[in-house]
Amino acid sequence: MTALDLINKFNKDVWNHSDRMFGDAFDSIFDSWSKAQSFPFYNVVKYGKGEYGLELGLAGFNKKSVKVAYQDGVLTVSGQVEDKEKDYIEKGLAARKFFKQFALHQDVIVNEAKMEDGVLTVKLGVNEPEEIKPIDIEVK
Repeated sequence: MTALDLINKFNKDVWNHSDRMFGDAFDSIFDSWSKAQSFPFYNVVKYGKGEYGLELGLAGFNKKSVKVAYQDGVLTVSGQVEDKEKDYIEKGLAARKFFKQFALHQDVIVNEAKMEDGVLTVKLGVNEPEEIKPIDIEVK
């Protein structure tokens, strides 16, 4: 099963109001507005129950040249490298301007973003709605 198949399965389950939303369908917790992979390429990672992340390959970028924003359920990652100081003979790294957005499920929260070794990692979690959280009832 490809990543696109997982995304499509998730969309189908969410729009059908599936009771399994926090189960198998949540292995792919967001839907990219751009279904086709384009620069920058990314991985979707599951770290544990309710803990997910995005890993974007950004060779040639640093944390100062990348911006991550979250507003109204949309995660936006953008970047641009200003490399006017160097005179390249050959330039093989794709250090071009980019803009990528991901529509996140309403219960997904963005925990942190970290840039290390040319990989931007955005860690995501699940803010479990009150009606789903277990409630302890005192026995009298």
